[in-house]
Amino acid sequence: MKKLLFFILTLGLMILEVQAQLNARMFRAPDVSSSMITFVYAGDIWIVPKAGGTATKLSSPDGEEQFPKFSPDGSQIAFTANYDGNWDVYVVSVSGGVPKRLTSHGGYDQVIDWHPDGTKILFTSSRESGRQRFSQFFEISVEGGQPEKLAMPYGSLGSYSADGSKLAFNFKSRINRTWKRYKGGWAPDIWTYDMTTNTTVNITNNASSDEFPMWSGDQIFYSSDNGPNNRYNLWVYDTNSNTNSQITNYLDYDIHFNSLGPEDIDYEIAVKHFL
Repeated sequence: MKKLLFFILTLGLMILEVQAQLNARMFRAPDVSSSMITFVYAGDIWIVPKAGGTATKLSSPDGEEQFPKFSPDGSQIAFTANYDGNWDVYVVSVSGGVPKRLTSHGGYDQVIDWHPDGTKILFTSSRESGRQRFSQFFEISVEGGQPEKLAMPYGSLGSYSADGSKLAFNFKSRINRTWKRYKGGWAPDIWTYDMTTNTTVNITNNASSDEFPMWSGDQIFYSSDNGPNNRYNLWVYDTNSNTNSQITNYLDYDIHFNSLGPEDIDYEIAVKHFL
């Protein structure tokens, strides 16, 4: 089982005794490679050694960046950015430099994952879904060109199996919603899609919300509020036994934006502090 190495405590609000409010942007959307951690702070991408040290700002252009993801070899970071009035997919070296723009569509393109062979990036877009509230999966080469739409009718979050032949995914997500302990029709499940047989299987199939699948070997990690305290915690699905089990037990706060690296899982926890 992967080590749970790193998490970010995001300070949502601080109220001092004099009632002055500190309005600071939060650490968001971490990802981890074999040696580095990347995250977003104040709308820019930062990197820091996994062993600890000084964080370095990787980007500082006009516009905002979101959802950085390391390439499988850790040499590049794909991300979503709004530089020209629209959100598109970009890629940049971990050493910095000028980001390379990969998509140029008027829709919102969100980076989701890298293909295991490192040649393609998985992203979502509502460009062809027929309605803005639903997105679909696309793959695009790191060299650019035309993206290729995957076969699923809708998709929001996903992770490839090691050989790239399968995808663990959500048809929909409510991670940015403010509803707690929701059990209605918008609660997402984790599915697997076999690109060879063109078949899908629901591997969670419960009334709770199961999101952010992360495929590692014979296990699929994900976040879910299916536990007794109805808090988002890390869970794991075993593809051999077809069983789900909870592996963290946060009681007061929820895990968000969990992401899988070669050796670790990182995630953020939203904490509200009043001083």
